[in-house]
Amino acid sequence: MSFETLRVPPAVRVAAVLVLLAVPAAAQTPTPPPVTPLKVPAIPWLVIDARGGFSSAGRDTTTASGLGVAPADMPGRLRTAVVGAHVYPLRRGGLKIGLGAEMLVGTGSSQKKDAAGDAVGPTIRRRLNSVSGQISLNFGKGSGWSYITVGSGPLKFESYLDDAEPDGEAMTTLNYGGGARWFARSHLAFTVDLRFYLTRPANPTTATAGRARQRLLLLSAGISLK
Repeated sequence: MSFETLRVPPAVRVAAVLVLLAVPAAAQTPTPPPVTPLKVPAIPWLVIDARGGFSSAGRDTTTASGLGVAPADMPGRLRTAVVGAHVYPLRRGGLKIGLGAEMLVGTGSSQKKDAAGDAVGPTIRRRLNSVSGQISLNFGKGSGWSYITVGSGPLKFESYLDDAEPDGEAMTTLNYGGGARWFARSHLAFTVDLRFYLTRPANPTTATAGRARQRLLLLSAGISLK
């Protein structure tokens, strides 16, 4: 049988054409759908903080002498609470400048014990009260950011005996430090802050002992709301 007499059925020819057309189409890589970038929230305009922690009050010999006690008998650590509010009006790229105010309160007490563990002598009390304005540099996004801050305002740091009514003078005091906030939820964050307060020397009053210049360390943690 010669090639001239070979006949290809029409159905076979149509199938062959479809196969030839399908091969290039199958070789093409499908175009993936466009990926929408995740929207990263910006730092909010207002944040409110509430933190608790402790302050290293130290054992100033000037204060101990004024109270008539040994420095080792004084409370060296105070329980503290801090509340504050901050706004972020100035923004440029990844840097935000914040303005705010904070209120600090702290208390601590101790009493000397004898060899049997019984309390002897007067109760020594120490108290912190401060209100300060703050300016901060903030780095990050709305889901979490770190900051450094500096502030100043009146601070009372009083040491007195038993239940005397403290009458120490409020002095303008510089503070500085830094911290961070992490928003695990849309409006609620965990926050931690480390701060130093540079107290000034103070003269004794009727009920409150004097003190030397001192640097107080304050470590606190809590929540932030936006």
